[in-house]
Amino acid sequence: MNPYANGWPPQGQYNPHVYIPPGYYNQPYYNDQPSVWQAYYDRTRPASKWPTLNPALAADMTQIRYDVRKPPRDVIMLTTWQQISHLPALTVPTREIFIISKAFPWSIKIPAAAGSVVTCSAIFDALYTMLQQPMEDSEWGIVIHDKSRKEAIEKAAKLRQEKDKDKRLKRIDWLGDTPMFKGLEKDDEFEKKRALPGSAGVAETWVVKFGKP
Repeated sequence: MNPYANGWPPQGQYNPHVYIPPGYYNQPYYNDQPSVWQAYYDRTRPASKWPTLNPALAADMTQIRYDVRKPPRDVIMLTTWQQISHLPALTVPTREIFIISKAFPWSIKIPAAAGSVVTCSAIFDALYTMLQQPMEDSEWGIVIHDKSRKEAIEKAAKLRQEKDKDKRLKRIDWLGDTPMFKGLEKDDEFEKKRALPGSAGVAETWVVKFGKP
């Protein structure tokens, strides 16, 4: 049962375990009825800067805040995960999404599973998998020229290593004290600067935001 009269937690009263946009989870699936799905989505969804993006992912809409140091299925409440994981990331059929960030130097290309589209769970899982990779020697070579970044990484790594006993530096340590997922957003100016010269762009390129717990 929806615990909130209007389907949303009151502003300023964050609840990490509840995410129920009004009517969103009962909408018809767009692969079956694209015009009906879009009409329902437009009618029931509150206004957003990015109306094509699932509100579970949108930085200006999502009520989901989770620690990306941990597997998303472990830290997003089961009922919430069951509600959103299978949902499409975008209102239009999308076979590939490209993720970049101002918080780290890597990019993530997320393809859809065969015969499907990119889902919310694909976004969450891809972020976790990428950030769990060991930091490369060349990446550390960049860090040593930035004292504050180096200190933040070393501090984050020490705290993590005390728990998981893995002494390697990982990409997740790059985030320092800002490991909380805060959604995706569009930033055309940053996207243009971030694009590797000569590379083929991906239409659905989104910037992931992070913050402090």
